[in-house]
Amino acid sequence: MRPSTTGKTSHRTSVLVLVLCIAALMLMMGIPASASAHAAGTPAVANWGSHTIVVKPNGSNDTADLQAAFNTCTSHNWVCTIQLVKGTYYTDQVYAIGFQGSFVGAGQGATIIQGLPNLPSPGAAYNTSMSPFWAALPGPTNPWPDLFTFVNGAFRVSQMTLVDTYFNPVPNGWNYFGLASTYLWADIMVTGEQANAAFDHFAMITGPGEFNIGIGNPSSFNSAGGLVYEGMLLPAGWQPQGYPTAYTDQIPVSGTFSVTNCYLYGTDSAVWVENTLDASVTIGFNLITSSPSMISPIDLSNTQVWVYGNQLTNVMYGAGVIPFQSLFQYNLLPSTIYVMGNYVEVNWGGSGLFFSDYGPGEGLPSTLSVVAAGNTVVTDTSCGCYTIGYPVIWGWDLSSFVVSGNTVLSGGAGVEIANLPGNVGWVSGNTILGAMAGVLLGASTLIGSAFTGPVYGIHVTANVIKNSVDYGIAVVGGSSNNTVAFNLVKGSGLYDLYWDQTGTNDLWYGNIYATSSPATLP
Repeated sequence: MRPSTTGKTSHRTSVLVLVLCIAALMLMMGIPASASAHAAGTPAVANWGSHTIVVKPNGSNDTADLQAAFNTCTSHNWVCTIQLVKGTYYTDQVYAIGFQGSFVGAGQGATIIQGLPNLPSPGAAYNTSMSPFWAALPGPTNPWPDLFTFVNGAFRVSQMTLVDTYFNPVPNGWNYFGLASTYLWADIMVTGEQANAAFDHFAMITGPGEFNIGIGNPSSFNSAGGLVYEGMLLPAGWQPQGYPTAYTDQIPVSGTFSVTNCYLYGTDSAVWVENTLDASVTIGFNLITSSPSMISPIDLSNTQVWVYGNQLTNVMYGAGVIPFQSLFQYNLLPSTIYVMGNYVEVNWGGSGLFFSDYGPGEGLPSTLSVVAAGNTVVTDTSCGCYTIGYPVIWGWDLSSFVVSGNTVLSGGAGVEIANLPGNVGWVSGNTILGAMAGVLLGASTLIGSAFTGPVYGIHVTANVIKNSVDYGIAVVGGSSNNTVAFNLVKGSGLYDLYWDQTGTNDLWYGNIYATSSPATLP
């Protein structure tokens, strides 16, 4: 008689049930498949609790593990935390479509993500002079020239440092409407139709690279943009038509974008916001340094941008805050930028705050309003490279412009305003010391300005302006219906107050000054 197998069968059944339960639990908890590829005890990808995926560095190339973590979250539509531990992660392009949750490290300088050299180019079908890389979603067959690309979703990135130091990171290049490019479009790109992204306590360090803005040293960077929030996707059925149509066809991004308490070093544009609709942008309490353009909002539609409490240093050529409206997209809805309480150190011929709307030049109404208040702008001429003719606070063709309570020190062309239509501007309560011209309305060749055009209805009141190289307050170029009142203006090289008498109905009264032209100004 064969011995009984009833007990063994029961035991085997229990084990089988247990194994199946564990497998089901792993599936529910979202441990990615790559976890099984690493030795037990030191997995590169593990799981702590429900929908928290821990990725550990493997010392060589962590791209697959990082991608697997994002794939797991997005494929199940989970709200995930992707946790990086202390150490250095090496990666090429990673993408996430519809990611929801947090991507966090163990702290700035503790968790480091290092971009690898020799990054792959976009797919051949989307890397031509007629079809840009954003004509298709990012993925294995079409890696965008970004280290990380997030499409749609709602997420936070925090407590890590991203390092991009390799010269020409995309050596085989990607096609930018006929131009071969080897730099990155962005270190981190957030795009889509609805994306909500928050970066806090995040650091980004980018070394010098191929990207050249065409002005001179130092002017080349590995990346055109650092943290980028931009509507880039093209509509279904888009047909390749080339530049500039591919820009005007781009779908704008809606949602929220915030960058707070971050350290950003050395990209062409550290924070770049472009082609937005119904969006809210917050950029506050960051240290941003050594970039031609620190903060660049472009083509905003029904969007509010708050830039406050930042320290922007070593501004090279561009500006600390430099928005352009109607640069690529037209028929935008009115938007407002508030720039308040920032410290801006201008170097290498740059400007402090530079605002412009190209719409009126295209026969469109201006749609950009600006409030610049409580900022301190200091010109650092120690490099021996600064051109004093650059304006420190500048506005051109804006819908409205308020410049109030700012301090401008040690050079530059002061506050310049050109082409404002009327009754929409205030320059009040500012302290301006040592500028080429303290306040210049209707900027002109008077001091070498490249942008001209009369302004109307600007109130220049209660400012303290001293030791200007040429003019304290100047109203020129047909500017009319302006009021210059109750200002203290002293020590100007040519005239404290200057009016070229080309405009009409300009009012001057209550000012304290020593010299003027004409001498009869009240």
